[in-house]
Amino acid sequence: MRTVGILGGMGPMATADLFIKIIQNTPARSDQEHIPIIIYNNPQIPSRIDAILQHAESPRSELIRSAVFLEQAGADFIAMPCNTAHYWYNDIQQAINIPLINMIDLTVDYIADKYPHAAVSPIMLLATAATVKVGLYQQRFAARGMEILVPTAQEQQIISQAIDAVKAGTINENPYLDALRQFMTDYSQNGVIAFIAGCTEIPLLFAHIAGNFDKIDPTLLLAQEVVRRALSSEHA
Repeated sequence: MRTVGILGGMGPMATADLFIKIIQNTPARSDQEHIPIIIYNNPQIPSRIDAILQHAESPRSELIRSAVFLEQAGADFIAMPCNTAHYWYNDIQQAINIPLINMIDLTVDYIADKYPHAAVSPIMLLATAATVKVGLYQQRFAARGMEILVPTAQEQQIISQAIDAVKAGTINENPYLDALRQFMTDYSQNGVIAFIAGCTEIPLLFAHIAGNFDKIDPTLLLAQEVVRRALSSEHA
């Protein structure tokens, strides 16, 4: 069994969500059958959003330092539950000698397999403004000939405020739940077949958003891949 490193703190609730989903997806019957996990919850990593949108301090060096810390602590591979931080994925991976799972690639692979009609029926991205701006999902969708929709400026403001509220600890009573639910319902009635939680705070809200539409949770996909790699007899 391999040891997992979680490069967390972006934010802490999203880190805890990944940890819980790893536990829930592990076929364990006792404590001893669970996966050893090293969590580095580092909330001092500079804002990924501010770095991209406002040219503020880059998180690159702190992301690399955190990954190196996990490697030196004994992790065999690393999971990073933050979509926007994947903008620096190559820099982090080049600085360490263990694999860093790419959550965005995992998600796009899953969508390509599960939604064969995504080339003609759009899927919508719910993410930070920074993730949308740098095209982390759009580029991968385009490479596969699939269609992805991004929010309008007004919708993006709602999503960003909802994310900020989760980071501040407000989930069940998040004041933006109704607005999210409304525009997700409107889009689904106009042909959108699924919504990607392209920020790891969004899955925490999905449980409180009912509707006749599919919700794609990259954190869950990451957790399932972590379990697969940790329990696999093959090299991670």
